[in-house]
Amino acid sequence: MSSLSETVLSTIPASEVERLLVVLVQSPENGSRMELRQQSFSKGIGWFTQSTVQLDPGQVAALRSALGNSRGARSANRLPREFSKITSPAWQPKVVHADSA
Repeated sequence: MSSLSETVLSTIPASEVERLLVVLVQSPENGSRMELRQQSFSKGIGWFTQSTVQLDPGQVAALRSALGNSRGARSANRLPREFSKITSPAWQPKVVHADSA
């Protein structure tokens, strides 16, 4: 029997009925990976996953490198300023616990 552990690291709202979950998935057999889960909300169902992208540690490191680090990054390699600002949506879900289907 596999002992799979999932930790939601971040919930990024896109609208009142769409969000992106950043999830750390850990298992003794398969190691660690990150998952990006695009979810939608339905009154009859609640939140459900539409699609999942799995990233292994090397891919997460490559993504971080591609996005750059604001400390010590050259201006030519930095993202535009609007990518560094987090705005609060008008409505934000509060997730206490989420079970995958």
